[in-house]
Amino acid sequence: MDAIIDNLRAERATLLAAIGKIDAALAALTGAGPKAEPAAATDTGAAPRRRRRKMTDEQKRAISARMKKSWAARKRKAARQ
Repeated sequence: MDAIIDNLRAERATLLAAIGKIDAALAALTGAGPKAEPAAATDTGAAPRRRRRKMTDEQKRAISARMKKSWAARKRKAARQ
């Protein structure tokens, strides 16, 4: 389902870009300025930003432990060389 939604959003963005090019060509041919088009037509099609999920303290501690382990392994590997 997510793949279908992503494909539709990508297609929408492509179509909006094409509409923007057509509007620019029409404006150039008719001599109308860019202010002639309504604000809704200039929508870029970008999806609204998602809010970042909050991490619990337990999740933060788990990430911290994994990163410390990773850094220690990297440090050991560098010391061997």
